Amino acid sequence: MSSPVGNIPSEDAVVEGKNNFTTGWQTFFSSVARILTAMTSSGTTAQRPTVGLFTGRMYFDTTLGLPIWYKTAGWVKADGSAA
Repeated sequence: MSSPVGNIPSEDAVVEGKNNFTTGWQTFFSSVARILTAMTSSGTTAQRPTVGLFTGRMYFDTTLGLPIWYKTAGWVKADGSAA
């Protein structure tokens, strides 16, 4: 993840609707959101994500009772077999 650059807007600026983040901060927060989404994903096999997929994305499949990861070819278990 790249380091953020620039200043975070002050609380007053955010309250006034002037939340103009620099491109560096936008990239940083987008990366954090992507990581948190990946870390908190769980549900049934039928509920597996179909968008926002990237290699290494984890999903806890409650139907299987196992964590699985996304690879270019699809979802896999920790042992590398198809999930």
